[in-house]
Amino acid sequence: MNQGSQFKAMDSYFQSLLSETVAEPLAPQPELAQPLSTPAPFAEPVVEQQTRLADLLAQVEPLTESQRSTQAVEQVKVQPRRPQPPAPPVWKNIEPGKEFQALFFVVSGVTFAVPLTELGGIHQITKINTLFGKPDWFAGVMTQRESQLNVVDTTRWIMPERTADEPYEYLVMLGNSQWGLACHQLNGTELLQDSRIQWRSSAGKRPWLAGMVKDKMCALLHVQELLALLVKGVNIDGC
Repeated sequence: MNQGSQFKAMDSYFQSLLSETVAEPLAPQPELAQPLSTPAPFAEPVVEQQTRLADLLAQVEPLTESQRSTQAVEQVKVQPRRPQPPAPPVWKNIEPGKEFQALFFVVSGVTFAVPLTELGGIHQITKINTLFGKPDWFAGVMTQRESQLNVVDTTRWIMPERTADEPYEYLVMLGNSQWGLACHQLNGTELLQDSRIQWRSSAGKRPWLAGMVKDKMCALLHVQELLALLVKGVNIDGC
């Protein structure tokens, strides 16, 4: 085979390969949702971009100090901090010592004891002037040596469903306050040892109760807590 015939044979072979390749169907290609990048039709020169940016910045007026302060205040107002409510005071029991003197008094058959260090005095009950708009347990005001003493109807205070069967005889004053507990009978004073008291460790529902005198089965008063309730205008049940 001469050179011309050999060239024709090779050319015919490659043409047949090309024709077979074109005849085969092409696999479908996934369509792109959008072109990956679209070149800008015109690119602004870098020098012109810098000039335009400088012109825009020159038109921006800087904030004055007063404006900065106003802006800072407005930002604080947008997110104000809510003040946290103060924690309630921790209840603490009285500490009269290893032994102490206490006064015992009776209200409608119930005996109470108050440390003498928390006793503000004892008065015989005289005329009581009632006041309107006060709780049921507030008996009224008694005048004693130009002082106005607040008289508590103790029976109503400790037992709201009951009333005193007999008139009160004495007023037991609490600490240095103007509040006094009306009572029917005084049982004198006595020296109490710490071991005779069943002390309370927490306020519970009776913060005014310091403990119980075990051998007498009577309540020992926490005077400061009792005064706090009277000032709030609530009874033994907090009402």
